[in-house]
Amino acid sequence: PFVIPEYLRGQLEEFEARRDISSINNYRRLLDSNPHQTCESLYEYFSQILEQHGPMEINNELLVGEYEHFPEEAQKIVEGEGGLKSFLLKSFNFVMVDNFICLRK
Repeated sequence: PFVIPEYLRGQLEEFEARRDISSINNYRRLLDSNPHQTCESLYEYFSQILEQHGPMEINNELLVGEYEHFPEEAQKIVEGEGGLKSFLLKSFNFVMVDNFICLRK
């Protein structure tokens, strides 16, 4: 197997740390510069979940659990739109039927 030589490991760790910070900063800039695009990405993400699993109650563990794993910046956008239920229902892709969130066909 490939092993990074001992004398290069410090440089590798420094590179990875810079890359991670750069990726986080780029993601934050993307969220800050285009919240509409972020919303559309989140709508698409929840559409995929509902396509796979069918209609779900808005407090379904899968939906809430996925939402809780979003980056903090994305959660702020959702909360700014009124929360998960209000955020989803602002999209024409979703409809609420008897406390179940469904994809609009």
